[in-house]
Amino acid sequence: MVLKQVTSSQVKDSETRAYCNELVSLIADSEDWDIEQALNIHNKLDIHISSSLSREKTHYSATELEFLINLIEQLSVKIDNQKQLLAVKIVGNQKNKKAVNKYKSNI
Repeated sequence: MVLKQVTSSQVKDSETRAYCNELVSLIADSEDWDIEQALNIHNKLDIHISSSLSREKTHYSATELEFLINLIEQLSVKIDNQKQLLAVKIVGNQKNKKAVNKYKSNI
């Protein structure tokens, strides 16, 4: 499922749709996106879905829930991949700092 925008035919709830669209546009538009911003939106979406379902079990139809589960799963994979890339960069920077410090200590 490749998305550019979540529509009202996929998710009726406007707030859920807005959070989904924020995530989709953030993650899909660029290779270098802000992981912190994505996690923040993801968290807001999760809280909204949970509270909506706790208030009214039938807030989402079965097809909406299936769509949301698939969408969130795909977005979560992209977020996890971005986390791994960030971790690799951090580890690389740490190794470089250690090498520089070791070099400086040998001068």
